Amino acid sequence: MRRHLSLHVVLVVTAAVLALVLTVSKRTHEGIPGVAFAPKQVWAAPGTTTAARHKLTDLKSFNLTLLRVKESYVDPSRIDPKRMLYQALNSVQLNIPEVLVESDPGSDKLTVVVNDKRETFSTADVDSPWRLAKDLKRIFAFIEANINPGADLAEVEYAAVNGMLETLDPHSVLMDPEAARELDASTSGKFGGLGIVIRMIDKKLMVIRPMKNTPAWRAGIKAGDHIVKIDNQSTDVLTSDEAVSRMRGEADTPVTLWIARKGNDQPLRFDLVRAEITSESVRSKLLDGGIGLIKISGFQGTTAAETAAALTELRAGGANGIVLDLRGNPGGLLDQAVKTADLFVDQGTLVTTVKGGQRKPRRAERNDGETNFPMVVLVNSGSASASEIVAGALKNLDRAIVIGTRSFGKGSVQQLYRNDEDGTMLKLTVEQYLTPGDRSIQSVGIVPDVALVRMFVPAKNDSPDDYLRLLAPSKSWGEKDLDAHLTSTFAKDTDKPAYELPFLYEKPADKSPDAPPPSDDDDPDDDIVVDFETALAKDLLVTAAVDDRPGLIKAAKALVAKRRTIEDGKLAAALAKLGVDWSAPPATAEPPAQLTAAVAIDQAGPLAPGAVVTLTATVTNTGAGPAYRVHLRAHADDGLFDDDELVIGKVAPGQTRTFTSKVEVPKDAIRRIDRLSFDLSEARGVTAAVPPLALSIEAAPRPAFAYAHQLIDEGNGDGLLQRRERHRMRLTVKNTGTGVAKQAAAVLRNTSGDGVQLDSSRMELGELAPGAVKTVEFAFTVQPDLAADVANIELVVYDADIGAQSSEKLKFPVMASGSAVTAAAGVVETKGATTEVREGASADATVIATAGKGTRWKVLGTVGPWTKVELDGGVPGFVASRAVGKSGGKPGGAIALRYQVTPPAIRITTPIAETTADKLTLAATITDDAHVEDAYVFVANASANIETRKVVYESNRGGASATNLALTGDIPLWPGSNVITIVARENAEVKAIETVVIYRDAPATALAP
Repeated sequence: MRRHLSLHVVLVVTAAVLALVLTVSKRTHEGIPGVAFAPKQVWAAPGTTTAARHKLTDLKSFNLTLLRVKESYVDPSRIDPKRMLYQALNSVQLNIPEVLVESDPGSDKLTVVVNDKRETFSTADVDSPWRLAKDLKRIFAFIEANINPGADLAEVEYAAVNGMLETLDPHSVLMDPEAARELDASTSGKFGGLGIVIRMIDKKLMVIRPMKNTPAWRAGIKAGDHIVKIDNQSTDVLTSDEAVSRMRGEADTPVTLWIARKGNDQPLRFDLVRAEITSESVRSKLLDGGIGLIKISGFQGTTAAETAAALTELRAGGANGIVLDLRGNPGGLLDQAVKTADLFVDQGTLVTTVKGGQRKPRRAERNDGETNFPMVVLVNSGSASASEIVAGALKNLDRAIVIGTRSFGKGSVQQLYRNDEDGTMLKLTVEQYLTPGDRSIQSVGIVPDVALVRMFVPAKNDSPDDYLRLLAPSKSWGEKDLDAHLTSTFAKDTDKPAYELPFLYEKPADKSPDAPPPSDDDDPDDDIVVDFETALAKDLLVTAAVDDRPGLIKAAKALVAKRRTIEDGKLAAALAKLGVDWSAPPATAEPPAQLTAAVAIDQAGPLAPGAVVTLTATVTNTGAGPAYRVHLRAHADDGLFDDDELVIGKVAPGQTRTFTSKVEVPKDAIRRIDRLSFDLSEARGVTAAVPPLALSIEAAPRPAFAYAHQLIDEGNGDGLLQRRERHRMRLTVKNTGTGVAKQAAAVLRNTSGDGVQLDSSRMELGELAPGAVKTVEFAFTVQPDLAADVANIELVVYDADIGAQSSEKLKFPVMASGSAVTAAAGVVETKGATTEVREGASADATVIATAGKGTRWKVLGTVGPWTKVELDGGVPGFVASRAVGKSGGKPGGAIALRYQVTPPAIRITTPIAETTADKLTLAATITDDAHVEDAYVFVANASANIETRKVVYESNRGGASATNLALTGDIPLWPGSNVITIVARENAEVKAIETVVIYRDAPATALAP
């Protein structure tokens, strides 16, 4: 059954939701520096899984989506069948490793490569959606026939659907079943739980606050409590998400929390019963001066009612003005945005949705809201969609003044279509909306009446952590920056702020001195705090004697001027501590200044990873008059140096002034060339050319982790899992990379719920030099109440210092019962040339080692056709009894540990770092102890607006060596930094990644290849 959620109209855009949506298959790939591994899912003991194989050529999801697009898409003129086909296949090749598409739209042909097979398809007849589907079915048949066995064919189809949708706009997307469930939960705002807001602080699970009228609140749980145990599980081994998962559940089910509280010697026990919790989207507080603050975090099903309740409470407390904080609000449900705006407006059109020539205005209704209080609305670039509807309605109806930074600029409406057959959900753009006065904010956003700019000045300037910023970031992020964003004839970027107010950010007293400064888009903390923006809004409402926007704008003039003077003084005082004279030029005329400037770096040659480099700006004034507020800012492709500011200040005639900025090269740096250019500004408009700076960065030698794991049974001893048994997981990690792992660690995560209890979840491995090996042990118990017959555990080995990682998702079948080990003694000796040693008494158990002929072990017992033997260090293992015979000798002989995960090694033999050519012939060799499946290459160039492109694929099927692959291919290059990522796979789960940057410069200045 398929159904249409006719009332579920959503407007969502924040980073969190974008991440949720875009990871479905929106141009994602493994293009991150260095070596990493996608989680490997394996059966680590007896048992197999069976699932119905997705029939790719049925095109069920694709055809259903195509039908919805044809019926309901907001702008039919954007439906281009041929472009949709090409983009669908491009998305498939970005998400499916063994697929490469060589397209030439001009010739109406494309070639699809799957592993070592290739076929060319004509696209000349694709002139309608249905012919698109017909051609895609033929291509899917070829892919399905040649893709790796066990590949997730549903993932192929979802990737194709989302590639097709990319041609329409950035917000139309097909969510896979997991993403669909998450969106359901976020928009409904309801779940079964206890009503606790938690956060992991210094590895402790802390209560931020209990929500009112919830089980936790009624039981007396307090902010600042430390949750040490949930039921029988210590929280020391849980992540925040895992803790939330354990506390949530069906309503009316019990859960016990053990809480450490200041002043109590022993943990307190709380026996709670879960209830249906409505998550808070609205919080409020009465500020000084009778001003009510209402903060809305998102628009879910209860937001308007929550806002109305907050208004009632604030009025009862004596509020006579309202600050509505929409900063960081991603949007949500359209109807809730309309109802919320209606609480503050007596009359007028709040929003008009438009599709084609059809318009649907939604007008204010007289209600029991608050339409007379003066209002300020706070926004920033994280305010999007539904929050922009509210801000736009209140601004354009002259109900409130808007303070902050320009909002995101999403002016479209999405409809949700659920597919109950496979659990997916289509989010399709069906309308655009207009704020009052028929004004669209699409790609424009809400322009504040008072535009704020956060400035940061450190207390000192002698380390890379001393962050200085006086200017707004040169690069913004909003709707206009998204590919294929919609345009609107109603959108006019003509609004200008009435006032601009830079202000010096001051770190709150409760923040650590070492805490990094927030970005302009950072949302205030969980607790409502009176920061600069909130205080400014409050002061305006306290001093203004008007309740309409024009009056508030007029009243703000004096306040902004006063605050500007104060902030200017704060800035000058802060810079003076750094030796900078930030004096403003006098009103009287002076002779002109004449400046020369240069920026130098303190290190010659390539910069090493982890190195701290110093940029020094030197400015000399050869003119007759002084220069004031001289300031330089860097621009570079690499974010490491981009927007770096060098503040010189006042330069008297004949004087030379310098300023330094320290930058730390990342420890996981990749090889690259950087070109730094500089802007120089001065308070009276004096300019000077600053010569560009070229520098190179060396690549960091990177560690890579191979590891072997073994379960050691402390129950009946058969090496297999049964309920009520405790097991140790012995983990041996080897650094197979070229770099030292400074802070290696191993983490075990339980993903089975309450049925598995971990004794420990994290083991520090410390420093691991190349070739070094370390062994640690975890322990866990399988509980009687394990719901499934599988214990799911995720294993991650990583280096926090440089970011290298490998991981597995292990599935251990839990046996109903096991065979007892019969005690035995003596020594056995292997008969054959190679004997496999397993972790359990089963032919399906994981092989943990191999032994050569003549290897002897001490016998520990027998289990059916298996002999349990003692390996080095007293570790048990199981060998087939038929493979060994009795021996009179002493235990001895070498065995080879079997590493379940070994990363391929990538060696790039092309030494070039910069060129003037428009392409590069890349050469690399791939080696692996076990097997090289294939390798492929991506390229991207942000400055040239080139998104990730897959340009090379090489299969090793039928190759000369199963463990070696020579990779070559032509890589297209664009001016600027070209990020080239090579991915090499051992199999579908284990892969290695290497990234280099090739700088293409203009022919006159670049070095030839």
